[in-house]
Amino acid sequence: MRNPVDISVTICYVNTSVRSYLKDSPQHASSPMPAFPPGSHMSNGLAFTEHPRSTGEIGATEQIAQILQSSGLDAPATLYDESLAYAQEGKLAAATERLRMLLCLDPTDTDASMLLGKVLATRNQWQEALAYIDSAINNGAVAEPGLRDHVETNLRRQVEADEQRRARVTAREQGEILTLRSEAKRLRSDNAALDAQVDDLQKRIRIWSSVTALIAGSASALLIAALLFGGGGSESTEPVAAEATTIAQPTPSVVTAPAAVTPAAVAPAAVAPEPEPLNTAPVASDPNASGQEFPATHTVKRGDTLGQISMRYYGKASLYSHIKQANDMTSEDLQLGQKLLIPEPPEDD
Repeated sequence: MRNPVDISVTICYVNTSVRSYLKDSPQHASSPMPAFPPGSHMSNGLAFTEHPRSTGEIGATEQIAQILQSSGLDAPATLYDESLAYAQEGKLAAATERLRMLLCLDPTDTDASMLLGKVLATRNQWQEALAYIDSAINNGAVAEPGLRDHVETNLRRQVEADEQRRARVTAREQGEILTLRSEAKRLRSDNAALDAQVDDLQKRIRIWSSVTALIAGSASALLIAALLFGGGGSESTEPVAAEATTIAQPTPSVVTAPAAVTPAAVAPAAVAPEPEPLNTAPVASDPNASGQEFPATHTVKRGDTLGQISMRYYGKASLYSHIKQANDMTSEDLQLGQKLLIPEPPEDD
């Protein structure tokens, strides 16, 4: 087997020879390169509008093979042996490149096709490997027993694995789509609920605005009416204030007649028997006069204070500290429903 460096040098020499051959060949001079219509399109819509590098005719691989053969170099055999050595060493990529180069020079080389098929099968490129093995068999080569079945079986497995992978990807995508649709539906529902809440709040705002405006208008009307029809000034309001003061202050049951009234006017009232005065004291000053038994329990009611409770049980509001001390209270605040112990009144009081 030749050294890879020798192969590279040989290929460079072949390239130089081919250029010289294409330049000096009479056939090349009389046979220009076929002209393809500009903008030619393939089936997928791609256009090849690049400019050619020379005016040589097609068939360069056959010309390279002829030049290599005329130079005494058996390139197919050298490339095959080198590819086989690389394949045996596990350098499958290098072996693949050289076998492709060999088949470019001689597409009918069945041994190269069969070897390339095995190399591609080793690289798990089952579909392309099967194509090269079938090509070699169709050109008369004999495949190793079970080689084609092995490649075809693995190709079928690869296709099934790809289909399963695509099915999983499709199922995952469909699941994600369903999830997104459900999420979008939920968001639309939430958005509708929020819109309904906003509408309800706006209605409430309008109602409260109307009520506020009505109250403000009523208050303004009452104020204006009071200013316009309230009376004749300060003199007319003085009796009303005096009457309010009289009602607020506690008065005895018998009211003294005004000084302006004449004795003749009050004479009939003097004939009537004088009513007994009301006893305004809530409890007698003697704590035992009420018959209250001590110690007692008092339940705090709404509005009760220690002074009121002391007045009720002892007849004196000033004895509230006695109740406070008996219940170990630090303040005079009472709680509704609180139970208070009412001890016996102090002896000195």
